[in-house]
Parts: sequence; structure tokens; C-alpha cells
Amino acid sequence: MNYKFTRLTTLVAVGALTLSGATLTLGSSAGAAAKIPTYTIAFQGVLSGGAASLGIPEKDGVSVAVNLWNANKKRKFTIKMISGDDQCDPTVAPSVATQISSNSKVLAVVGPSCSGATLASLPIYGPTGITVLSPSATNPPLTTPADDPDHIYFRDVANDSIQGPADGNYLAKSLKKTTIEVINDASTYGAGLASQVAAQAKTDGATVTTATLPSTTACGNGGTGTNDQITIPSGVTAVFYGGYYCDFAQMTDLVRTAGYTGALMSGDGSDEPAYITDLSKVADGSGVYLTCACSQVSSTSAAGKLFNTTYQKLFKTVPGAYAPESYDAANMIFTAMTKIKKVTRKGITAEMKKLAYKGITKTIRFTSTGDVTSTAIYVSQVVVANGKGSIKQIASTTP
Repeated sequence: MNYKFTRLTTLVAVGALTLSGATLTLGSSAGAAAKIPTYTIAFQGVLSGGAASLGIPEKDGVSVAVNLWNANKKRKFTIKMISGDDQCDPTVAPSVATQISSNSKVLAVVGPSCSGATLASLPIYGPTGITVLSPSATNPPLTTPADDPDHIYFRDVANDSIQGPADGNYLAKSLKKTTIEVINDASTYGAGLASQVAAQAKTDGATVTTATLPSTTACGNGGTGTNDQITIPSGVTAVFYGGYYCDFAQMTDLVRTAGYTGALMSGDGSDEPAYITDLSKVADGSGVYLTCACSQVSSTSAAGKLFNTTYQKLFKTVPGAYAPESYDAANMIFTAMTKIKKVTRKGITAEMKKLAYKGITKTIRFTSTGDVTSTAIYVSQVVVANGKGSIKQIASTTP
């Protein structure tokens, strides 16, 4: 039996480009701050539109790092943070990167959130020598000389050449799915991840079919899809979706309504509580698998507890996916600043290439190309109880 579903798209206004200050205050001495230098960093990511729940926790994670740093009376400098909303859209990202890079006070960037926006931003950042450290842009070529000839790009999560094979392996080997449909949203991130998943599942002996379902304009991210149709081939027991949570929620509702009852999985772009809230029916998400190189930080350690309690104090919610990685990214930049005699863009970038930083997520070291050396991938599952859904981590895996 074939399950054919139609995606219905509602047009929404795309959020305006913003560039604004983003620090909160936990309390620090204004007198002490006046005696030491102030350095500025930027966050660039998706803060509006259908993928905003990816970028907002990242920005908030950086804000926690800034606030805790500035509250330390023994600090050698104070940090100011500004932010730019690229909407996860590669057509918007260059103007945001231009605004940030043209501000000579900005010494480093955490972000961008999305791979397509990162690809569009690197040609602008590269010649400036500024460190660009992303907590979530995972398309493998971003760290190659073709995309990053100036070698200023780093990421503190495993890229899709690690995540994709781990996901494909989990479907074929751990879940023992032998017939798999792999769908992508036509984005730089989604298409890249999906191709890696499909290749690994085939290597593991599964029968794999592929399809493209472009991201909708309603979900933003540069998407152009409207009223798309796709058919899940007869006999498919698992569907993997490479893309972001807003579109994945639409797809989930539609395939469940059409009668498909097999396994559903998506990657780190969908590993967000907003995936559940975007579902028309929460029950449709029950049992869905979500994978991510990001980790849930426990409060059992002092550092983890400080992060979690400060985040909840400032933002009245638990940390979202990639908030801990963003916190680590910011603190790694601050640490690099303390190790160089003259704090400059190029000085920070040079220090990042050799630094080993013990963060709350892991010890972060970079390969010669700027990828993190860690290869852990975490598998979570959506659990629905009493009409409410939550995401529970159930396993870790490697390719």
C-alpha cells in the first residue's frame, strides 16, 4: 500500500532582520568593570520564523556564559554581546554577517545556527580573520578549504558525516528496519544529512528509497515548498526526515493522517520541544526518534548545575537543544582571550586552533579543519502521556 500525503502551507510573515544587544545582568560591580577592558562578541542565528526554537536557546546559552563571566570579580575583562537574526535563511545571512563583521569591536562570533546560513556567511567573515564557532551548523563541507579557505570556522558538535551514518546505523542495525524511505527538505543541512543516512542504511543492508520535500514558506528557513505531495512506497517500515522541526511536524501529522504507522526519525534540526508543540495532534509524535550530537547536561556536576540553574533563573525554562553547546562555545572564546597578550580577531582564531577546553558538554578540541574530535551521537524518543509530549534521551551511538 502506498501512503500519499499532501502538505498544506500557510504563509506567515518572515521576521525582520535584527542586530541588537543581548546581555542580562546577574549582578557585577560597575566600578570594577570600569577598570578593565570590555570586549564584544556576537551571536548570529535564527531568532524568528519556523526554526526560531533552534536559535533562541543558543543565544540564551551564550547569554548565560556572558552573565556568569561578568559576575566573576576576578575576571580580566568584561564581555558585551550583540546578536543578529539570520532567520536560518541563506539569502538573509550575508547582510547579518556584514553588519557584524563591519563592527570592528566584535572579536568573535558564536553561530550561525543553520548550515545554509553559515555557508552564505563564511565568504564575508573569512577575510576578516574572525572566529566563527557554531554550536549546530553540521554540514560536512563547511570546514573544507572550498567553503572555509581562511580557516576561521569551528563547530563544537559532530558534523553530519558522523551524525548521518550513526542515524542510518541505528535505523538498520538497532531498530532492524530493512525498508527505509529517506526524505530531505532541500536545504544545505537537510539534504546533506539525508544523503549520509541513506548511504549508511544501504551499507547496512537496508533497501532505501529517497525523496525531496522542500521546506515550506510557512516554516521559513529560505523554504519555497507549497502544497507538496509525496508517496511513501509500499512496505516501508521507517522514514527518516532530514530537515527542521517545523516542517517535520507538518510531515508527521500528514503521514499519520494518511495511515502510515511505521517508525519516524529525524536529526538534530528536529530535536526541539517545539517539534511537539507544532504538531496538530500530540499523539502523532508518540514514539518518534530524534537524534543529535548535542547532549542534555546533568546537574550532578557543579558546572552543570550552575549552568542549568542560571539558565532557568534568567529564562524561566529548561535549556533547549544546543544551549549547552552555545554556552561552551562562548566560554571557549573567553578562555582563548585570556591566553593571548593582545586580544584581536586573528589572535583568538589562532588560539582556538590549539586550545583544549573542558566544557560542560565535553572536552572540546578541534581537528586541523575545525571539526570537534568528539563523535558521540544521542538518540531520544518522544513520549506522550496524559496528552502531553516530552523528549527523552534513550541511547548514545557512533557510526
